[in-house]
Amino acid sequence: MLKSIRSVVQIRKFEFNGDKRRLASCGDLDDLRLLAKRNLPGGVFDYFDGAAEDEWSLRNNSSAYAKFSLVPKVLRDVSMIDTTTTIMGQSVPFPIALSPTGFTRIAHPQGELAVARVAGANSIPFTLSTLGTRSIEEVAAVATGPLWYQLYVWRDRGLSRELVQ
Repeated sequence: MLKSIRSVVQIRKFEFNGDKRRLASCGDLDDLRLLAKRNLPGGVFDYFDGAAEDEWSLRNNSSAYAKFSLVPKVLRDVSMIDTTTTIMGQSVPFPIALSPTGFTRIAHPQGELAVARVAGANSIPFTLSTLGTRSIEEVAAVATGPLWYQLYVWRDRGLSRELVQ
């Protein structure tokens, strides 16, 4: 009987690190959002939770995302699933990239450096924002995965040209 129970019940070791334990309990993006809302100062959360101007893109993307459901196929062998794909000519382990966020250091002291390290450790693309708090050179020095750059085209085209070069 005990063998039967062990075959369907997974017992995990207790995680003493509270941050890791809370992250592990998140099952979807809404859970992560609520965790951030509880742990970040109000203004910082509002900045990351919001979007530019009238937030049209945020609403449009959220609406499109809500139309899709991931329906798990139960009682199927998933040991050989391959989620590898190609994004802009770069092979990645799954179709995810970390999008640009300005002023990342207001949420974490390492800012973009920490995010670039995590992205690299998981072989997913990291996109540095034009409004990043770290330079392209600083991020490139710690990054081990694909790096992208979000370029704001300024009225002063010379500044935009410098950022690209």
